[in-house]
Order: sequence, then structure tokens, then C-alpha cells
Amino acid sequence: MLWQTLGFENIKRYFERAVSEDSLEHAYLFSGQEMIGKRTFAIELVNHLRGAGGTVFESLRVKNYVPREPLAIDPDLLILGNEIVGIDEIRKLKNFLSLKPYASKYKVAIIDDAHQMSAEAANAMLKVLEEPPAHSLIILISANPQALLPTVYSRCVEIKFAPHPRGQLLKYLEKLGLNETQAKFLADFSNGRLGLAYRLKEKDAFKDIKKHLEDFNKILRLNINERLKFAEKALAGDNGSEKAIALLLYWMFYLRSNFSRKLKINRARVLRNILETRQILSHSQFNTRLALENLLINL
Repeated sequence: MLWQTLGFENIKRYFERAVSEDSLEHAYLFSGQEMIGKRTFAIELVNHLRGAGGTVFESLRVKNYVPREPLAIDPDLLILGNEIVGIDEIRKLKNFLSLKPYASKYKVAIIDDAHQMSAEAANAMLKVLEEPPAHSLIILISANPQALLPTVYSRCVEIKFAPHPRGQLLKYLEKLGLNETQAKFLADFSNGRLGLAYRLKEKDAFKDIKKHLEDFNKILRLNINERLKFAEKALAGDNGSEKAIALLLYWMFYLRSNFSRKLKINRARVLRNILETRQILSHSQFNTRLALENLLINL
């Protein structure tokens, strides 16, 4: 197989062998940090299984990069996720897998952020995993596999995606046209996450990153009333929940990067609080401002 995805050589070899020996499992769990390249790898694997010479993807603009989204309708591929997956989505998945493949050997279902399945959906998913159709391949993707229903977790073969080495990421970013200073900055901030580095480069997000880092450092010096005012200002206008989730994502990546090592805080505790707050904000029934204020008070 000729892979476009950067790195993950051991995982590539595993799937090359499994495909050649016709020994693919029915269900896999792709685990690893957010925006590390799990979903991209899953979609490229689908492309190889189909053997259609790239019909799932657009022409690659940059060597070693695979677009995040499939850009052609594929009757043998179903992707769920980016929102909470409910029982209706799992019913759709079950019906999809019951059909015979159209242009491939497999019907492939990918569930992104699988840990966000509702309890009802997770139980329905378990039944699918217990008796998967012979031609099916199910890939669950999660940055928080511990949050999966244990019985769902146990029925999947876990494939762990590790961060890319800094040197490999630097070379990749320089190929994209970044100068040495920019490449080093993004490599350090993304901390081995290829997907994050590419997305930030495409958004030209250097100013945004620096602003969010400065805001976080400033918040640590503010009293409670000032922190509450920050929350009000940060959520002003429309799409308050989306703004909060984006803000927390930057802070999460900051705390996992080398830039935050000198902070005099319990990084593990703060990271845990941020992850819990993001999980809360993914449920629309919760008060966004209250959740953000609670986080800021307890930084």
C-alpha cells in the first residue's frame, strides 16, 4: 500500500498485513489525543480497502496530507460523530451494515468521538458489535476511550495513535511553506498532533494562539470577580457555546505543550477540569456561562 498519511508506520504495517492475509477484525478502536490523525488514517484505510485509486479523496495538494473529509459520496462508507451520537444514528448504522457492499469488500462505519455516544446508543452499539455482519468493518474513534461503555470497549481491537516526533512534524510543516520560526512554534504548540498543526497553519492562527495563551496566563492572576467578567466578555454575542468550546480547546492544547511547563499550577488537575467542562458544554441543555464561570473560579 502507498500511504499518504504521515507517520504511524507500525499501524500501517499492521493493516497492510491484515488486509493481505484477509484477517481484519470486525471492530477497531482508534485511540489517541485529539487531532492527532486518527480520523484521517481511518478514511485513508477505507480508500485502500476500496482499491479505487483515490476516489474517496480530492487530489492531494500537499504530500503526506489526507483531507479530513471524504469528498465523494461512497455507498460503502458511513461516518457519524462530531455531535452526540444517539439511538437513531445507531439504528441508521445497523441498517447501513445490513446491506451488501456496493463497490468494496466491506461496508465501513466510522464513529468519531465515540465516547460521546448516549447511554442508549452505546447499548444499541453493543448489540451491533456482538453480531456484526460478515462484510462489516466498524471503527470507533476516541480521545477518551475510558469513557466508552466497558463492554463496547472490550469488543474492539484498540489501535493506539502516538504523537508524531517533533523532527518529523517540523519537516512536514516546513514543506507546507512555513519558515523555521513558525514551524517550531506550531510543532511545539501542537505537541505531535499532525491534524492540529495542519489546521492551525491553514487558519494562519498564530495571533489567535498567542492571544489565548496570554488570556490564560492573565486569568491566573485575576481575582474571582475579574474572572467572571472575563467569562461574560468571552461569551458575548452569538454562538456562546461554540466560542467556549474553541477557547477550552486552545487552553487544553496549551497545557499539553512545552509552553506551559513553567506555570505554577497543577496542570493535570486543570486539564481534567477543562476536559470535564468541554464534555458538559457538548450537551446543549447545560448553561454555557455557568460552566465556564465554574471552570475559571476553580483554575
